[in-house]
Amino acid sequence: MKQLYAASFQAGFDIVSEGEHGKLPYRPNVGICLLNTDGHVWMGKAKTSGPEIVTPGREWQMPQGGIEETEDIVEAARRELWEETRATSVEFLAATTEWWSYDFPAGFDSAKHKEAGHKLNSFCGQKQKWVAFRFTGTVDEIDITASHTGEPQEFFDWDWLDAKTAFERTVSYKMAQYERVFAAFGCYIT
Repeated sequence: MKQLYAASFQAGFDIVSEGEHGKLPYRPNVGICLLNTDGHVWMGKAKTSGPEIVTPGREWQMPQGGIEETEDIVEAARRELWEETRATSVEFLAATTEWWSYDFPAGFDSAKHKEAGHKLNSFCGQKQKWVAFRFTGTVDEIDITASHTGEPQEFFDWDWLDAKTAFERTVSYKMAQYERVFAAFGCYIT
């Protein structure tokens, strides 16, 4: 696995990006790497939502969600995991301490989409801290319909994937971010 994810990373993040999106801030966010007892990663199949554009064959991602920068990262991860999957039977494994950022895909016109009022339109991308959990429940606990939250559904299918398959299906503009995550939590992932 180390060969697959061997990449050099620069820690930290830029406060703003002055690229395709103009000068916009990054949205604080927590990402969740949920692993089963076999070390496979929980991945959900997503659809395009605002600036988070997905393409056929690259629709899969891990749960994540917006947070306040001052929130306890593990508690925020538990909340976001529950909101997107209903899973609560988890054991904390590890968390990153630094913010890692990614930009929304080039070509997204935030000015054009402002009228739709998408919650991400005011950002150039997201800065994330990551938390790894081991899932200790049963699969019938997982519910991706979001009916328990009243929020829009984030995922439309899900699966436990080995690291190689997870990376091959990852939303393309999050690949570098997922390389960091898989490297950080590599001792738990197969």
